Amino acid sequence: MTRPRTDWWKWPLFSPLAIILSAGVTACFPSAEEANTAAALLDAVTGKITAIHRFVRNSAIEPDKPPIKVELGQPPRLVVYEIKNRTEQDKVIAAVQAVMRDQKLRRVDLQFMDHENWVVDGNVGRRNPELQLRRVRVSQNGFQEAGGEKTITWLPKELQ
Repeated sequence: MTRPRTDWWKWPLFSPLAIILSAGVTACFPSAEEANTAAALLDAVTGKITAIHRFVRNSAIEPDKPPIKVELGQPPRLVVYEIKNRTEQDKVIAAVQAVMRDQKLRRVDLQFMDHENWVVDGNVGRRNPELQLRRVRVSQNGFQEAGGEKTITWLPKELQ
């Protein structure tokens, strides 16, 4: 005997499937805790990084701030532009580790990028490909190289 199409919600697999899908959708949206962690991390590392490196230009997105940003996630991703010298990068890594110990963070992905590549047409801006110089996974006790030089192409927000 076949079930009528109108009874699909009564199938035994529907309830677990609905739970899994709703959990997946919830995981796509950052929590308030993630947002607070990212904001605290950005505030703490900005002063330490600007003490190590004098930036030539400010952020293209936030013209009154240095080109440093934190992207939400588990773990948060810290993106620092314009620091090309490996010795300075190592000093930034040490500063990030100190902040992580203070804030009791387990891991941060740290990405050093060449420069922000934004094109602004009137009120609309789009992010063009950018050159990643170095990527490391930083923990409180050390760091691990996670990637070297490569071009990153960003998708438009509607395709992410």
